[in-house]
Amino acid sequence: MKLRLTDLAVKKLPLSKAGQVTYWDESTPNFGIRCSTRSKSFVALVGERRTRKTLGRYPSLSLADARKQAKRFLAMEAPEASTEIDHDYHVLVEEYLRECRSRLRDSTLQGYVLFLSKVKLSGPISRINRGRVLRAIERYTTSPASQNYAFTTLKVFFNWAVRRQYLASNPLEALKKPNKAKSRERVLDEKEVRTLLRYTMANRDRFHDIVTLLLMTGQRRGEIAELQWSEIDEDHLVLSEDRTKNKRSHTVPLGKQAKSLFHSIVGGERYVFGTPLQDVPFSGWSRAQRRLIKETGFDHFTLHDLRRTFATNHARIGTPIHVTEKLLNHVSGTISGVAAVYNRHNYMDEMRSATDAYDEYLANLLQA
Repeated sequence: MKLRLTDLAVKKLPLSKAGQVTYWDESTPNFGIRCSTRSKSFVALVGERRTRKTLGRYPSLSLADARKQAKRFLAMEAPEASTEIDHDYHVLVEEYLRECRSRLRDSTLQGYVLFLSKVKLSGPISRINRGRVLRAIERYTTSPASQNYAFTTLKVFFNWAVRRQYLASNPLEALKKPNKAKSRERVLDEKEVRTLLRYTMANRDRFHDIVTLLLMTGQRRGEIAELQWSEIDEDHLVLSEDRTKNKRSHTVPLGKQAKSLFHSIVGGERYVFGTPLQDVPFSGWSRAQRRLIKETGFDHFTLHDLRRTFATNHARIGTPIHVTEKLLNHVSGTISGVAAVYNRHNYMDEMRSATDAYDEYLANLLQA
């Protein structure tokens, strides 16, 4: 594991209860400290095969002296690789991915392939500097989440190139992700909504039907993925309090397109998306999501972003905010606190009108 090694951090590191644990320094590549059941020893990875070399035991050898020793030793190992051959970026990416295929899960590998191909870089790797990488990330990705994923993927790749001595240093080493993690910000635009619906409706399977219904109804992922036939009452979804996040029962109107999708599903006796006599929850969310993003060519988005997109599109067609909140089954919102106590109107007629208008909006969008 990685750790920022300081004198205090090294002192506080516990001895291993069994075997050995190595902590690699975040600031000095290929340098770390190995904790066994009896002692702590500074180590470095050297040579083409990245052989582990013991530098000395702590505290007989101080952190500062060990780091200096490691840097001197590694500097003696590296020059030939970075000066004799200026390796091509694309050739190294292919070598890196071949190695990844032998040790990584397919789901992780797909993410690496996606962003290493999406962010366009070329030429000798030694000439790819920090500015070029950051400009490429900004140019070829649009959402903050995608930029962060691309940044992390490239940083890991450049670390690999340094370990293999194809590169003297990682151009992204001292940098953090370009965007602070922000929640609740991605909204799919109309073109993306149209593309996504066309794709999921043309390539029907359990996951794609769930995605379609999330866009059409605005409900939460778990509420749609675990739908039962008993919860579909002609023109409405009727969710009991034990099926909603806020523990409040919820009835929401269905549009024509959502009803049509349900009518086309050959379901079981009880579950819409499961097998007839047993509850089989959907699994493989991350893998299915990555495949969907890859096949549609979208920047990264989450399924919860579809709920936000639903609310945004209702604002676009003029649905009053309090009606949208009723559709979403929001507890906190324009009708909350004392207002919620005294206002017992269920807004069902207003929700029906908004649902019909939204259904028409989606139909026009699909025909555009």
